[in-house]
Amino acid sequence: MLSFFPTLYPDELLYSALARYHIRSGNKTFKQTDLELFGYSSQQLCKVTLTNNLNYLVKNLSLFSQLTVSDLLQNHTLYPFYASFLIPQQAWQLQDSMRKKLGGSILEVAKVANHPTDNSTKFLKFCPVCLEQDTQKYGEPYWHRIHQIPGILVCPTHRVVLHDSSVAVDSKGIHYYAASPENCLTNQNQVKYADNTVEKLLILAHDIWNTSTINIPFKGLTWLRNQYQFYLINQKFMTLLPGGNFRFNEKSFSNSICDFYGQEFLEIINPNLIKNPDKYFSGYLLACDLNPVIDRITHILIIKFLVNSVERFFT
Repeated sequence: MLSFFPTLYPDELLYSALARYHIRSGNKTFKQTDLELFGYSSQQLCKVTLTNNLNYLVKNLSLFSQLTVSDLLQNHTLYPFYASFLIPQQAWQLQDSMRKKLGGSILEVAKVANHPTDNSTKFLKFCPVCLEQDTQKYGEPYWHRIHQIPGILVCPTHRVVLHDSSVAVDSKGIHYYAASPENCLTNQNQVKYADNTVEKLLILAHDIWNTSTINIPFKGLTWLRNQYQFYLINQKFMTLLPGGNFRFNEKSFSNSICDFYGQEFLEIINPNLIKNPDKYFSGYLLACDLNPVIDRITHILIIKFLVNSVERFFT
């Protein structure tokens, strides 16, 4: 049993608390810390955001600890984000995989691409204002969970564009790096976005957060495709034909959604999207139930464009 464990800060990523434990423990290697916390050392990918073997960790804490596995899952990992767009059985499977010692790939369970094509999630992110305020309030900075959610590129609290730290999210080696002034250097050459683009990024951040916390069971990708078809017909992007066939005006749809969001915004979210938007969007609209990988951000963008309310779409 651990002799101590750091108190988690509000919305602190569990990995951040583990890294703070590593510093306070005086351990010389990350492997030693891994063994103390989880009973074994793993090079599992995505361990930073989807930490597994939580049952062991919680049982290993002091008898006076108030932490539960459910609390860690819901409030200190990216489980709620990845559970979105999973049916209840799949969400339970993901949760179960995080509770136990996992042998396979957590990314497959979460239906996430093993090799993301965008650069937005390669490093842990931080808000310079949060960094300063946390240091003043707690005596140290920490990794905020909301800043690590894919698609959230602006701090919802301070409306500041997030910066990349030097800490890799997915790496083959084990590591526990606490947030610090050394690995959270403010980039003076940070790209400056137009005000209306920042506003759209803020709206997207809130939509992603709402989707992650919405208490409505997902009905499946086939249901999602049928929902899309209903709204596409209503908005004249799709025409039903005899025999159950349909005609989809992908050019009209892609032009409309690109006008709605703007090129700068879409390039920031996914540079691949604007290379061939017609085919890109039609694939998600018409064949989302055939793809083993779920791009939650693209689906949220489509839903927001079609209905203007994520919650209304799912109810």
